Amino acid sequence: MWAFIINGLVHETTAVDPTGRFNPAMEWVAVPSGVTPAQGWAYAGGTFTAPPAPTTPTLAQQAAAAINAGLTLTLSGSLTLAATLFPTDPTTTGKIGAVVTTLLATGAFPGGTTSYPMKDSAGIWHTFTAMQYLKVAGAFAAYVAALDLIADGNPFAATELPPASVTIVV
Repeated sequence: MWAFIINGLVHETTAVDPTGRFNPAMEWVAVPSGVTPAQGWAYAGGTFTAPPAPTTPTLAQQAAAAINAGLTLTLSGSLTLAATLFPTDPTTTGKIGAVVTTLLATGAFPGGTTSYPMKDSAGIWHTFTAMQYLKVAGAFAAYVAALDLIADGNPFAATELPPASVTIVV
């Protein structure tokens, strides 16, 4: 096996002897028996070294990623919904917040309707009454707020993320 080295890193490997097949300025190195370097390995002084193992993301990094991953809701009661993933990204939660603000300020949804749709992560619309919408929006707000606190410095010293799945009786 041979490894093609660029700037001290393995760029690719081959089982075909590269001698005479490439520009002589290209650095091809014979790989010792028992060593199986891959792209990204370091090469220096005749030694191949695997890159360090990826580090586990911190709880804050996990929380920041979870904010965009969504929240799975299961609804029971007057409205049933099997476990369904809804987006929790800042754009979506901002829209939900605007609807809630309108509902609380005027007693009606935008446009004066008595029900309002919300799109799940698959793009399917689900329609809620005012009380249902407030309960669902409350679950979103609690989840995202908990993640935001962890991502923004974890002032309450949380040791785990909030559950990404909630059951609500509506």
